[in-house]
Amino acid sequence: MAQDFLEDHGKKFCILPWIHMATYTNGKSLLCCLAQPTDDDRLNLNNATIDAVWNSYYFKDARKDMIAGKALPACKHCWKEEAAGIRSHRMNENNLWSKKLGREYIDELVASTKDDGYLEQDVITLDLRLGNTCNVQCVMCRPTDSSKWVKAAETIAADSEGAVKDDWDWKIRDHSENNFEWAADDEFWIDEIDPLLPNMRHFIFAGGEPLYLKNHKRFLKKCVESGHANNIELRYHTNGTIMPDDIIELWSNFKFVELMLSIDGIGDQNYWLRYPTDWSTVEKTLDKVEASPPNIVGKVLCTVSALNIWYLPDFAEWLFAKDYKKIGIHDHQGMFHPGILHFPQYMCAKVLPIEVKHRITEKLNAFIAKYPDKNKVQELQSVVNFMNGEDGSVLWPALLRYIKSIDKMRNTDFTKDFNELWEIMKQHEV
Repeated sequence: MAQDFLEDHGKKFCILPWIHMATYTNGKSLLCCLAQPTDDDRLNLNNATIDAVWNSYYFKDARKDMIAGKALPACKHCWKEEAAGIRSHRMNENNLWSKKLGREYIDELVASTKDDGYLEQDVITLDLRLGNTCNVQCVMCRPTDSSKWVKAAETIAADSEGAVKDDWDWKIRDHSENNFEWAADDEFWIDEIDPLLPNMRHFIFAGGEPLYLKNHKRFLKKCVESGHANNIELRYHTNGTIMPDDIIELWSNFKFVELMLSIDGIGDQNYWLRYPTDWSTVEKTLDKVEASPPNIVGKVLCTVSALNIWYLPDFAEWLFAKDYKKIGIHDHQGMFHPGILHFPQYMCAKVLPIEVKHRITEKLNAFIAKYPDKNKVQELQSVVNFMNGEDGSVLWPALLRYIKSIDKMRNTDFTKDFNELWEIMKQHEV
């Protein structure tokens, strides 16, 4: 298989430090979107250039350690998922780029790395988290990722206690200490991005909600006008509430566009989890993707937490029934790609009481058994394994408290929107 040769470089090897750089909403640079960040201001794009970060000690040390077969502490997210049998981000990206670049290219790239980790080749794929501007207040999110949480965070913190209060007090402090305007000025795009365009292969945009940002549209126009668009692939992480026609028109000029649509349930459940999304708008977005030019495809990226894991079969059945031809067919396996929520810990599926986990396991295993074509549902078994892999029920009371605080602040009703699950959960109220 294409991925096998990457393992020749070591079981802990990931191609991304050789081709890719990610940014956080506050300008912090990372090895990838899931890597543990560093607080070194020298690596923050509010203060540094992309070129300087690319061959900073942070990236050079990562390359050296991976060549030596070491497991990087920054990569623990992937190690946890792989230990649970989940196809990790490392595995997905290794597989993706081995297909795009080929064995010979990657072998030569790794071999060209200097003894100190220095790399002559410039970055060819960028993940730009373009600030925290967002129109949605997802329950698992925070002010650094969504401007909709900036004021509401104080309300939640004041109505919380224990682990939830500690978490939100930290989130409020973290937001206050950061600058989210690093990509707001034209200078960043002109000085940092434009020179990279001739050799760029791939951009990932997230936020916040990336489709709200004006400079993002300027970037698309620049790519088209300069003739580079037809060599560049784009991937977006978007909440599905906005899909402007003029953006779709610009996308039609690019080599490939993949929309990772963050949808966590059907109807009122998605409204509660990704408040205040309008379900009819989300459905229209899916229909727009289905009707878009051939180079544009979509993927439903469902964040799996303690609150929606019971409903994964229902959500999957809904998607299967839609029979989309352009959604859920590329790279990630199956129509619907579950992304495991690790933080905040009190929302992780591991916090569920053992009796609730047993009920969920039975339901998900019965659903999996319905599909001889395991390609459709192969990720769901990994979700079950992850949930059952550790007892996190010490945080169960914190989750129940958080649900009540959310309902109080928003005037919503979890017990109504998640009635079937609540009938099981309330037997374990504390």
